[in-house]
Amino acid sequence: MGRRSWVAFWGISFAVLALYAGLRGQLVAFLGSLVMLTAIGSAYLWNRTVFKKLSVERTLNRERAEFDAVVTMDLGITNRKLLPLFGLKLENTFSHGLEFADQACVEANPVQDYDIFSDYFHLNWYERLKRSYEIRPKRRGRFELGAAALSYTDPFGFFCNEQKEATAAQQLIVFPRVVPIQGQSALDTHLFGSRPKEGWIFTDPLNLVGTRPYEPWDPAGKINWKASARHLRMQVNVEKPAFDQEIYLFLDQPPNLDWWAREVSNNLEVAIIAAASLITNYTEAGYQISLGTNLASRVHGFRPKPIKADLGRGQRSQLLTSLALLQGFSAESGVRALGRLQQAMRPGSTMVVITTAPGELDEAFARLLRRLAAKSPLAVLRVVVDGEYQRTPGLKEWFLDGGQPWDELGALELS
Repeated sequence: MGRRSWVAFWGISFAVLALYAGLRGQLVAFLGSLVMLTAIGSAYLWNRTVFKKLSVERTLNRERAEFDAVVTMDLGITNRKLLPLFGLKLENTFSHGLEFADQACVEANPVQDYDIFSDYFHLNWYERLKRSYEIRPKRRGRFELGAAALSYTDPFGFFCNEQKEATAAQQLIVFPRVVPIQGQSALDTHLFGSRPKEGWIFTDPLNLVGTRPYEPWDPAGKINWKASARHLRMQVNVEKPAFDQEIYLFLDQPPNLDWWAREVSNNLEVAIIAAASLITNYTEAGYQISLGTNLASRVHGFRPKPIKADLGRGQRSQLLTSLALLQGFSAESGVRALGRLQQAMRPGSTMVVITTAPGELDEAFARLLRRLAAKSPLAVLRVVVDGEYQRTPGLKEWFLDGGQPWDELGALELS
């Protein structure tokens, strides 16, 4: 029998007992039965109104987070009625790879691909409670916080009520780890020469993209008087560059590798860390970056398209989000994916190829890289283990050590 069936059974039993005791004049039995009936009735009404005028809010302080950042989850519950609530349980699932600072609220679930978060709240009438929980990501990727569910059992234990979707599901994107790259100066010299690597080549005064506050060294001809009047502060025009230095970054993993093997998976994570670190360095220097790969993506599926992010502050976020959503296996050969990226390249553009290919590069892939190197500055970064590689004639190659676990990397060294 279920909980409700037992409550109905005891309710009918006490009602019959109260009627019998009242007719027989047994005052103690009658009052005792009446108290139990009152408790059952009060618990029923309590249970019926427990979720009325009750609101739950769950927020994350960020939707995209750096790998080593602490994400704060805030839970707020408001009770807008006279009925107090004791022992209100909130529960939701969350993807593996997130670690709560308060492990007492977490129930591990190794069988499924998620763990369970739960906590209890006690609210008086017209009270609002707010609690904060710190979450630390343990890997890159997209994580889901499932819809929160509420459950409540009345103080007498007679009834239990549930509300399945008290909040909407939420997602958290965690960027790959970013580390310093030792030896990048030699790579930059090969790609860009000895000319300055920061700033734009020249600007177009006919193509304005906004204004900024006036500085003492700005020429008077750039002052925007209308914008200055609106802001009540001297403003100068910001001109878009007529030419942006563009870098094409390609991430390759041969499809014939056993992607589920630990060594292959670690090499790929090191390659993604290298790509994320280069993106961070080059976006800070003012370059425009396009990203291509032959890895499957959770966004573009098995035919990932070249990603050309917007200029400015959002460029790094877009590109690192794309890297975060990459899966561990290749969708196609590097030759086909790089061939598509080649069609979108501007003549003379700079290219960096990061590959996890062990031993000797595939001949067709190496031939395509040599053709590109003959037209544009090109560098190949190879993630290898214990020196298991062969240099490719006609290509400028650098090597990264994939023997160290990716989650212990403090820096990358190009050799």
